[in-house]
Amino acid sequence: MYSEGVFQFYFMNMPQPVILIQQEKHQLYYKESNKAAQQFFDKMEDKIINKEENLLFYTLCEKAIATKEPIQYQYIQLFQPDRHAYEVTFTPLFNQATTPSHVLIMAQEIHCKKTQEESTRLLDAFLENTVDAILIADCDEKVLTVNGAFEKLFQWRKEEVIGKSRQEMNIVSKKEEKENLKLIEELKSGKTLPPYETVRYTKSGESVCVSVSCSPIYDYQNQLVAYSVIYRDITAIKKLEWELIKSKQWYKSLFTNHHHAVCMLNLEGTILNVNSAFLETLQLSASDVLYQNYRDIAKRLGACNYKRWNVYEEISYSTELTFRRSQHSAQHVYITTIPVKVNNQTVGAYAILHDITPQKEAEEQLAYTLKELENIKYALDESASVMIINASGTITYVNDMYVQYSGYEKEDLLGKYYRDAGLHHNHDELLETIKSGKVWRGQLEMGTKHHQSYWVSKTIVPLKDIDGNITHYVSIHNDITEQKALENKLHFEATHDSLTGLPNRAMLLKELNKVIEKGQRKSDEFFALLFLDCDNFKQINDEYGHHIGDEFLKAYTKRLKSCVRKGDRIYRLGGDEFIIILNVTNGREIEQIARRIHVSLQQSWNVRGYCLRTTTTIGVSIYPEDGESAALLLKNADDALYKGKREGKNNYILYQT
Repeated sequence: MYSEGVFQFYFMNMPQPVILIQQEKHQLYYKESNKAAQQFFDKMEDKIINKEENLLFYTLCEKAIATKEPIQYQYIQLFQPDRHAYEVTFTPLFNQATTPSHVLIMAQEIHCKKTQEESTRLLDAFLENTVDAILIADCDEKVLTVNGAFEKLFQWRKEEVIGKSRQEMNIVSKKEEKENLKLIEELKSGKTLPPYETVRYTKSGESVCVSVSCSPIYDYQNQLVAYSVIYRDITAIKKLEWELIKSKQWYKSLFTNHHHAVCMLNLEGTILNVNSAFLETLQLSASDVLYQNYRDIAKRLGACNYKRWNVYEEISYSTELTFRRSQHSAQHVYITTIPVKVNNQTVGAYAILHDITPQKEAEEQLAYTLKELENIKYALDESASVMIINASGTITYVNDMYVQYSGYEKEDLLGKYYRDAGLHHNHDELLETIKSGKVWRGQLEMGTKHHQSYWVSKTIVPLKDIDGNITHYVSIHNDITEQKALENKLHFEATHDSLTGLPNRAMLLKELNKVIEKGQRKSDEFFALLFLDCDNFKQINDEYGHHIGDEFLKAYTKRLKSCVRKGDRIYRLGGDEFIIILNVTNGREIEQIARRIHVSLQQSWNVRGYCLRTTTTIGVSIYPEDGESAALLLKNADDALYKGKREGKNNYILYQT
């Protein structure tokens, strides 16, 4: 029963808001309110409540009066720190006739419940929006929940698996189930399990390559109540690894099946690998040469000039060796070496051998049969391309093989000056050598009649009369175009990405260490390392195919180049991961460039008629602040990148300790 004195005594000074509503002639009025309520509402005494303006409030009061029972209503505005949360009770008060005449409204602040609800909402949002599949099970292996990514990856709907034993879903193969149960038991015992890669199975039995991370879940008393399993789909990564293996097999096939003899040596000169042509050329077995020093092999074969052969020149190097296995047996080989460099240091070399014994024998025969032109013609025509030039430089003879390689007809050349026969450049050193009466040997780039280039291994022999005067020059050459192409290909593939043409990881480490070495000599050296990852590249591959993905990466590279300045360097690590080394002077400049790159990479892409949209996350580390070694700078930039990924992607993050 309502009493004004009772209200004043009990409620006026309460810290919780209290309002008294009176019903009279089917109309509601504000009757009383305490001080706590007045700080939220205007003066309310004898004021008629407008039903249209306060529909919810009015409806709850009418319901309490009609039912003669207290009604509770929770008023919570989530994620608004400046708003309170209340649980409001509408209690009917009766007159002497047991008819409700008033409604007592009391509000109790429930901040903890608001915080708990917000935490629950945040957790639910994380579970539903993360790209990783998540399963949470209790200690009895019963599934408590899964997220949308789990449903998409494994094809199990949430309502199908909640309450089901985890083993009933057959995600783990029968063969691996025992080991998996052992891992779960270790997790329950409090042990930390490192992430591992394995294969899991969908509802339809399809296999999926995943990275698995397990974590215990504890209650407020630090008691284990559940555990979570996070599955990350790494199918695309495994596919890229397979592509890398396939690429290596292509290289291996090129190395193994090439018709020239090829061997690989380390820095100590030890032969690490050879192809079958190498063994056939030198008439040796694999056990004779593998893991032997090339000098020992050369000595065993009777090479007389091998000590002058240096396989570790800064650039490609070519020379000739003569092997004399016996007094009457000699083999001549032409050797080209290509240095293999890591971090600007030579770590080994490729050596390509070409048996030029027939050519050498032809040269020797030519020296003894100079006066017998027909004999010379016969010998040379059978072994090499030949041109004879008189002392004034006019062509007097070419053989059929020369015509075949050059594309010129004999009448195009005979009587013409030798420079009109496809010699590309001026070679003063060559002219000085042969004019002095010495034999010249080397490699030259030549041109055909139709302006196509080809490479030759050339020997030019001055011919003298009885008085020792030079009358002619005999030019003998062999086509080595394929050999030069192989040399260039091996060098480029060792240092560059085949898709984008950007320097690869090997070049990155070499040049990054070089920049760091420079910084160690200069105390004021300062640069930044940007680690870029295209956030939704996998989606492009999945939706449009890898050929569109490859074209996108080429366009991505082109746009990156347009964003950086002269002196900045871009590298591709693989997949959609790129590294940029910025030459900068301060942190503000780093942020300006990173922001420019970040904004540019968000713009749409037109690839083969498809309009693509992507975002990029960038992690930044700074030398020397974030590390003084290549490994540490890369790690810290990678950590910053994945922090950006966790914070929603499409951003750039500077590394922070």
